[in-house]
Amino acid sequence: MNDLKARVLKATVLATIALMTVLPAELAAQGIAPDKLSGLVIDDTKAELVGEWLTSTSIGPYLGESYIHDQANGKGEKSVKFTFRVMKPGEYQLLIAYSSTGNRAAKVPITVSSGDQSGTAFLNQKKRPELATGFTPVGAFVLAADSETTVLIETKGTTDHVIVDGIRLLTDSELKIARTAEKTIPKGIATVKPAPKKKVGAKKELPPPVAPTFARKPPEKNFAPLTSSEFDRLLGLDESSELKLVNDVRFFRRVSLDLVGRQPTLDEYRAFVKDNSPDRREETVERLLTSEDFGRNWGNYWSDLIAMRTPEPQLTFLNYEPFRGWLAEQFNKGAGWDESVFRMVTAVGKVSDGAEGTFVGFHQGASNRIAGELSRVFLGVRIACAECHDHPFVDMPQETFHGMAAFFTRVKVDVAQNNSDNIKITSAEKGEHKMPGAKEEMKPTIYRGDSLELGISDLKRREQLAYWVVNGDNPFFARAFVNHIQARLMGRGFFDPVDDLGEEAEPLLAEAHEALAAHFVASDFDTRSVFRTIVNSRAYQAVERATPAATPESPDLAKDAPQRAAFTGARPKKLRGDEVFDSLVTAVSLPNTKETIAKKTEAVRFPIPPKSTRDLVNEAFGYDPAFRDALINRTMDQAMFLINNDQILKQVDANADSETVLAKLLKDEPDNQVVTDVLYARVLTRQPTVRERAIVLKHVDGLNDRERAFEDVLWSLLNSAEFTTRH
Repeated sequence: MNDLKARVLKATVLATIALMTVLPAELAAQGIAPDKLSGLVIDDTKAELVGEWLTSTSIGPYLGESYIHDQANGKGEKSVKFTFRVMKPGEYQLLIAYSSTGNRAAKVPITVSSGDQSGTAFLNQKKRPELATGFTPVGAFVLAADSETTVLIETKGTTDHVIVDGIRLLTDSELKIARTAEKTIPKGIATVKPAPKKKVGAKKELPPPVAPTFARKPPEKNFAPLTSSEFDRLLGLDESSELKLVNDVRFFRRVSLDLVGRQPTLDEYRAFVKDNSPDRREETVERLLTSEDFGRNWGNYWSDLIAMRTPEPQLTFLNYEPFRGWLAEQFNKGAGWDESVFRMVTAVGKVSDGAEGTFVGFHQGASNRIAGELSRVFLGVRIACAECHDHPFVDMPQETFHGMAAFFTRVKVDVAQNNSDNIKITSAEKGEHKMPGAKEEMKPTIYRGDSLELGISDLKRREQLAYWVVNGDNPFFARAFVNHIQARLMGRGFFDPVDDLGEEAEPLLAEAHEALAAHFVASDFDTRSVFRTIVNSRAYQAVERATPAATPESPDLAKDAPQRAAFTGARPKKLRGDEVFDSLVTAVSLPNTKETIAKKTEAVRFPIPPKSTRDLVNEAFGYDPAFRDALINRTMDQAMFLINNDQILKQVDANADSETVLAKLLKDEPDNQVVTDVLYARVLTRQPTVRERAIVLKHVDGLNDRERAFEDVLWSLLNSAEFTTRH
């Protein structure tokens, strides 16, 4: 990227000091035929305009019949976007066509985006173009053949007239030839007659597209519900199996972290300990499932799953908070997972008006990226390896990937600078998808199955795809969701990694996986039903993994005993960033502060959004939920954050005037043993062992400074591995 910026800077300087080309008077106001120039040439009439522009033929030469200008008004509200694909990837010189006089803008911003790369150059239109045909090079850019490339010319920050006439792509060798051949206008290319002046770009706005309404379509197959006891039996456990369960308090912390993303509050802990009901585990599960924190926690999980692999567009910082809130609402109101995913795939309009548009909008409408991520996130099938070539390990030809990408080829996304809430999803009226280097247009095709005819509208394509994705008969959709939940709750999914259910992957206990997925379909994709089935099982509540023995009734049980043992007792799991933050809030009332947003200046046009405390915790402790446990390491950043972060240290302050949780506890409670027990309950949801209590009390007595001693204790508990681990 540094090399790209250097090329852009160098080319910008060249454009600024371009030679003053003297043109023959008889050609000064004539149009140049685009098809008679070398390279890829796109006239302004082929671009997408925002705002009202005026056509003109006053100063020549110009490309085509005319050029356009912004009338030197409406600055920041007008732009011109050229969209195209190159057949061959590589480095290209971008040239901009314009006509120059003294009333032109001196610093016109031009942003080029292709694949994962982007760059911005500035053009001085007061200087004559370098080539006599009206073109000036503005930079060298590496362009991807499998992605749309956009060239955005804006009026932000300009004064005087901004001129847009067209763009041109040349290789280095072609540019070298053009610099020689176009020192003057070659004969035979100035053949276009001028067009009359008119206003363009201020077209009558069409009514915004309306997203399809979801209506669940019943599957053709019959799917049976599953009880927790039946689930246990599929894992090799029954009522007679010798199995030690975790004690009630440990279960309480485990299930609280898993369902609502934080350890229990002190009041919740005390109420649970006092409850002698034989059904208190089941009652606790139901209370947590109906808590608003349930939707918030799992909304954060699925948002992270999408966000961790979504690149940020140029000059825009993606804000996932609205999307997290929308997902939380979907979970909490009991919306079916099929409906939620359907709405994400078929979303239109501004993200601020419907956060379900985040998935398509934040991927900038890039058909290849959306296709690959939709398949990975919601179906658990990684097709991205077949984007550029046939899959190297499984029977997946390149056509499989591009058939899916064709469903999104007419998606249009307007990326708003500085504010991702203003990203807008619309539809193009035409356009088809092609594989890199191919001439044939691809039909929208579901893997290697059903396909749609060419010419189908954007929303019809996405609607048909969405219904196939979320249908109960789809062998991937329900299995992908329950695999994620199983992996998070039990510490190991039926497939590992959790987002790879492809044909090369081998599952553990496929029968149990299929039964849990069938239960999900039978419940009309009720997400709570999956959690309820798993956390009420003896397998989830077990304290250790046991290897079941074969019985006369199940003589083959021992053959897959190691697999079944993997799902007997929930494995320890590192807390995600949001879970760490919410647990800090529960333990020490950590506030979520945020700095004031910086103001835009000439030097800083795109100030970085201020980070909240939650953001800082997520930076240190957040990770991609699809990562294998072996890739989720404890880091020095995490250790240093808990050790000396200013905000955490303020909450550990025991001085009476600090009004922290610890300060109030020491003020109200003179008994050091009670204080010790309360701190353990707040931070670790348990009582200290006899040895731990003795160590704490010895430290407090020996330091002869009660406030400093208990600061040490609280600080040590927060920095323990136990605090940031679900076990």
